[in-house]
Amino acid sequence: AFGDWTVDFSKLELRSDTGEYQDLTASEFKLLEVFVKNAKRVLTRDQLMDHLKGHNWSPLDRSIDNQIARLRRKIEQDSKNPRFIKTIRGAGYSFTADVTGNIA
Repeated sequence: AFGDWTVDFSKLELRSDTGEYQDLTASEFKLLEVFVKNAKRVLTRDQLMDHLKGHNWSPLDRSIDNQIARLRRKIEQDSKNPRFIKTIRGAGYSFTADVTGNIA
């Protein structure tokens, strides 16, 4: 769990505290899983791309930025002023939420 959300990666379910489910694509779940498992750490774009696509990606590939923007729109109250996924200028991204529960 983090913020107002509870996530079950084995079932690919993301639920708000009010019980509403948020639809995420498989790649958005994978990105969220990488962030949750590495909460409070700065992850570079390269590290995120390696987790999501392995080593078969181009350094010019900006798809990670698009995926992060889509994920922010779904989990943040205000995606323009995110509280969970922060951009760290010149470094990458950090999932700043406090995460509780088992993360397998």
